[in-house]
Amino acid sequence: MPRDTGQHVVITVHGIRTFGAWQRRLERLIVPASKDVRFYHFEYGYFSLLAFIIPFTRWLVVRRFQRELRSIFGRVKPSRLDLVAHSFGTHLVGWALRGLSSEEDIRVHTVILSGSVLRSDFYWADLVPTRVQRVINDCGSKDSVLLASQFLVLFTGMAGRVGFIGMNGPEFSNRYSNFGHGGYFQDPAGQSSDAYMTKYWVPAISGTDDIVPLDERNAPTPWRGFVIWISNNFEPIKLLMTTGPLLAGLIWIGALYIEANATKERLVAVIELGQAMKSKDNLPTEAEPLLSAMQQALAVPLRQTDLLWVDDDPDANLLEQSALKRFGLCFTPAKSTAEALQILASNPGKYTVVISDFRRDKDPQAGYGLLEEMKKRSLSIPYIFYVLRARAEQIEEAKRRGATAEVSDAVDLWVGVFNAMYPNAPPAVGRLELIIQRLRGC
Repeated sequence: MPRDTGQHVVITVHGIRTFGAWQRRLERLIVPASKDVRFYHFEYGYFSLLAFIIPFTRWLVVRRFQRELRSIFGRVKPSRLDLVAHSFGTHLVGWALRGLSSEEDIRVHTVILSGSVLRSDFYWADLVPTRVQRVINDCGSKDSVLLASQFLVLFTGMAGRVGFIGMNGPEFSNRYSNFGHGGYFQDPAGQSSDAYMTKYWVPAISGTDDIVPLDERNAPTPWRGFVIWISNNFEPIKLLMTTGPLLAGLIWIGALYIEANATKERLVAVIELGQAMKSKDNLPTEAEPLLSAMQQALAVPLRQTDLLWVDDDPDANLLEQSALKRFGLCFTPAKSTAEALQILASNPGKYTVVISDFRRDKDPQAGYGLLEEMKKRSLSIPYIFYVLRARAEQIEEAKRRGATAEVSDAVDLWVGVFNAMYPNAPPAVGRLELIIQRLRGC
């Protein structure tokens, strides 16, 4: 593709939360008088405040602008290149130029910055005059928007309010006006106006005369000087404000992990002590089921596991459910055989264990009815009867009919549930899924 030569190119870049109407207005001010000037307006749509706060999203737009700058320079090969930027656009221009390699032959004649969100200590001396011939930084001494940038947004500043730190002269100049963030494009009443651009930007772009100086600031008071000093040195505090909550969160999570691990280690120690007592015949027979339950509980994978509990009086089991929920078990209640079958049919593969009472006054299928129906439907889910009294002959009959166990006290229920789950428990899930399950709850 053939290249144009001898072209004067001006690239404009707007700020956030705007579509940059001033860019076309500036072009209309210059093009009629200078036919050899070609304008390019870098537009990136409506850039939200949230996107501006996040450093990574800012970096993405800087990278995109840098690619566009390379493309225009390589395609047009201008005899003169000027950059005009406002607000966030100054961030794009500054860091895009800083990111060019020394081998890239991109030279800029004039950079005009207004309402700059760059930090005051941005080091232009690395770019002037090797990369940029001159920099004009126009500031609004009443720019309250930049105060928010300075105090709240990490790695940004308010050079468009207080100026850049460095040597001022023919190649670099801070200029100060007594207006706010949009004063470059408005009159004192807030109406659109091209007066500032006509007086200060058009001559700088159209010619090569020395930079027109401007300083409308009032003499600084001690208080204003203190505020400026605090503002210029606020970056460490901003960094602490940004990373502090994250660091506190990591410390909190780490403490939870240590506490959980310590609790588990203590429980393992108790179990090992119980095993030692058992091997020496010092463990009471009544305590053996509890020891077994504790061993199985430790083996339960970290994940949410669903159990179906069938009982016409669900409130009677709240204490047992409360204890088992601590191991990640969630319970779906059903008051009858019909309701339980409907739940199982609607949620295939969801339930790991079914717990059921034996007698339900208003359920004609109470007793072994649900168990028989599950066998007919090939639902091979461990089934535990939890009853008021469990006699030996009842336990044998329940197992003969296909039940996993029949128990009558909380410890035996724990043993039965964990014994039933351990061989068939769903595998542990990843950390993200574990967090989602915890937030979602049962």
